[in-house]
Amino acid sequence: MEKTTKTEIPYYYKSIDWDRLVSEYEPPIEFMEGTWKWSRDQIETTQLKRLKETLERGSKIPFFQKLWAKHDFDPSDVKSLEDMHKIPQYTIDDIRESIERKPPFGDYQSLLFEDAAHTPLRFYTSGGTTGAPRPTIYSQWDREVGAILSARTFYLQGIRPGDAVINAWAYSTHNAAWIMDHALWHWNGAIPITTGTGNVTPTQKQVEFAKNYGAAAITATSDYLLHIAETAKKMGYDPKTDFNFKTMLSFGDTKAVEEAFGIPAYDSYAFHEVQYVAAECPAKQGLHIFEDAFIVEVCDFETGEPLPPGHRGNIVVTCLYKTGTQQIRYNIQDISGMYEEYECECGSVHKRLEYFQGRSDTMVKLRGVNVWPEACGKIIQEHDYLNGEYFCYVERVKPEGKPARDEMTIMVETKAQETDSYKVQQEVVELLKQKVGVQINVEVVAPDSLREKTGHGERAKLKRFEDRR
Repeated sequence: MEKTTKTEIPYYYKSIDWDRLVSEYEPPIEFMEGTWKWSRDQIETTQLKRLKETLERGSKIPFFQKLWAKHDFDPSDVKSLEDMHKIPQYTIDDIRESIERKPPFGDYQSLLFEDAAHTPLRFYTSGGTTGAPRPTIYSQWDREVGAILSARTFYLQGIRPGDAVINAWAYSTHNAAWIMDHALWHWNGAIPITTGTGNVTPTQKQVEFAKNYGAAAITATSDYLLHIAETAKKMGYDPKTDFNFKTMLSFGDTKAVEEAFGIPAYDSYAFHEVQYVAAECPAKQGLHIFEDAFIVEVCDFETGEPLPPGHRGNIVVTCLYKTGTQQIRYNIQDISGMYEEYECECGSVHKRLEYFQGRSDTMVKLRGVNVWPEACGKIIQEHDYLNGEYFCYVERVKPEGKPARDEMTIMVETKAQETDSYKVQQEVVELLKQKVGVQINVEVVAPDSLREKTGHGERAKLKRFEDRR
């Protein structure tokens, strides 16, 4: 007689050690009274211990075995945090090669779908704004720690139990909206109102939700928060006085959001594989890194060497909590700098990142000058007749009788239809030349003309650049 195998489900509620979880990675209230107040010595002792554990896990993954062998690196080479520079970096390009080498997941995963038979797993991909989406399989531990880090961010920025929060991120294969939802519900005691972007729930409807249900906050990009404020005005509301808002959970230009809503707005730094890395505190002196969970470096664009505070370079992240995919000196190619080390006004000595300044992989070299689209976007905000919306593209052109060269064009929207476009165009060309140091073409367009290109009002993360070469 054939033997039958009993099916067992790896129930979520008993698949991890919850006491160990909250002991190692403290939830918001415990964090503010504990890890947040750690000394530099306690932070660095914990980091070194967790770094060695992370290197051990990485040594079992084919991706790192290949990368480290290529650079003649062994985890035993790391004796202290000063040895971080010995660990080889990698970029998104290496991840793409890994996927080509072993489709569809690549050889950088330590868990695959079949492992869900014995442990709860989640699958998400990056948004694909800088290329093909990157798949990541998350263990239950990784998702819970990621949610705790997110909850710390929201608590630090004013969210409390009982607060209703409009979650206006895209509920898609990208994990951003989902981890925020998880954090608000499970670890903040808040009530997420899961609207998604304007493409899912019309912005007018989101304004109605915020009004009718007394939302305390909205989590979205700064671009979309400003769109919500403008929509509210068109509906006859004053964003500063007609709502129950007390804080805005933003990414990007928080100053403009604060002016629009008349309340504090806070920035954060996060990305697909590791969720929240750093968050702004009420002192607004940079983005505090969650150093019990990450080691963050800023490294030179060309050499990859770590840079001292005050110098701009690529953000390189080592994640210390992951049990699924590992991120060990991952050069994410986001541009920032590190603040000098001193105690913040909030009382914490956790290191602080400067605010996001663009991506180095969208950098365009024009006549020997490095130009970033995001930097151009910040400059055009200085012009009184522009609304701040922009879209850049670069193309290869060959002027008659001259050698071919790269040219960048920035398309900018005016605030009003009747603006003197030629005058504005000439002024912006001159402004960019003064600030950037090279000629950039400017195309002035009417208000709302760039929505189709950027995804404004529909996408959570707007597209600002296109390489047409």
